[in-house]
Amino acid sequence: MAFLSCRGENILRYVYLLSAGARASNVNKYDSISNPTGCINMGTSENRLVFDLLKDRMNKLSVKWEDDMYTYPDYQGIPELRQAVAEFLTDQAKSPEPLDPKNITIMNGGGICIEALTFAICDPGDAMMVASPYYGGFDRDAVLRPEAKVIPVHFHSEPDEPGQTEPFQITQSKFESVYQEETAKGVKIRAVFFMNPNNPLGDVPSKQLLLDMLHFCHRHSLHLIVNEVYMNSIFKEGVKFHSFLSLKPEEVPDPERVHFVWAGSKDLTMSGMRFGVIHTLNSSISSCINRFTYFHLIPVYIQRVMAHLFSDKDWWNNVFFPTNLKRLREAHKLTTDALDEMGIPYLNRPSGLYVYADLKKFIPSLTEAGELALFHRLIDDGVYISPSLAFFSDERGWFRIIFSRPPDEVKVAMARLARTCQAFLEENRQL
Repeated sequence: MAFLSCRGENILRYVYLLSAGARASNVNKYDSISNPTGCINMGTSENRLVFDLLKDRMNKLSVKWEDDMYTYPDYQGIPELRQAVAEFLTDQAKSPEPLDPKNITIMNGGGICIEALTFAICDPGDAMMVASPYYGGFDRDAVLRPEAKVIPVHFHSEPDEPGQTEPFQITQSKFESVYQEETAKGVKIRAVFFMNPNNPLGDVPSKQLLLDMLHFCHRHSLHLIVNEVYMNSIFKEGVKFHSFLSLKPEEVPDPERVHFVWAGSKDLTMSGMRFGVIHTLNSSISSCINRFTYFHLIPVYIQRVMAHLFSDKDWWNNVFFPTNLKRLREAHKLTTDALDEMGIPYLNRPSGLYVYADLKKFIPSLTEAGELALFHRLIDDGVYISPSLAFFSDERGWFRIIFSRPPDEVKVAMARLARTCQAFLEENRQL
């Protein structure tokens, strides 16, 4: 007797490499004292460098339990929180006009915000385009339950398009080419998903690229879902960031088809708080999503805590963000110095919690099987990093390395990485 529906079977068969790696490392979690031979998780994009700041600040919050915390809240998010988020994002994104809280919906995580937008925009089988390599969770968010189709627009480490000067450089022309190919096959494309800054590459897109994507979407009446969860994780000094929220109204040709997603998981280092934000000017999209936010509510107490926290602009701007960026710079240098010593090429990019590194020279067979063999061998030897397959790239041999962990752990992990990669190469040469 079958226990699951066809939908249940499809969900069970779905392979999400980022979760698989995290689960494997959690079974034998590293601890410098109790389990020094355990696996160090350098694959899950979490920032563990500023927990001390968060604990100190949040322990000082005077949020008390009130009667309304025991009742059903506003499904869009409590007004106090939406107002605080609107003011916070207006400031951080440098919006030319104050954001209106009525255009903001609060949900329990950035991933569910993307899923909600996919439900509102796509019917099952409709497609969304995204530049590859891309954040592996997007495929899960758009496909697993909404049953949309994801079309990767593949970019590569070597230029293969006119005008490309950087590895994996995104171009409007390749989006146009893939769009024409897919629609000629009868595929119904409804949206483009865009990471700003990029994960896993760490690129900070130029303003011109943002405008190019807006005009590409406008030309084909496509929605643009913009994920800016790393907007405050640009650690290199002097780098100019352009949020979609910072664009002037006259620069956005189809504002009701642009939807902004942000969360506390990366910039605020609070992945466990489950806090996500959608900003959209489209009242139909907003009304649709607000019909089912009931299933994805954040407890009112947590909403009240976050409202208090967002309101402390002085602490964010003068304590948390400067300290966080300084520690990210130091952790990035520690990691890239180790990669330099190993002779491993990597993208030296200014944002994110990660380095995208080229381990091709250690993989004799640049196939899916070859890449996964090194992936699993590294876990067995005590370090989890994420392979290019997890980011739906068609170029094997690249791995994303998370550096936002305590320095002592990073040093141990990089030493293990060097030993295992060399041993893996030598063993496979003998076969």
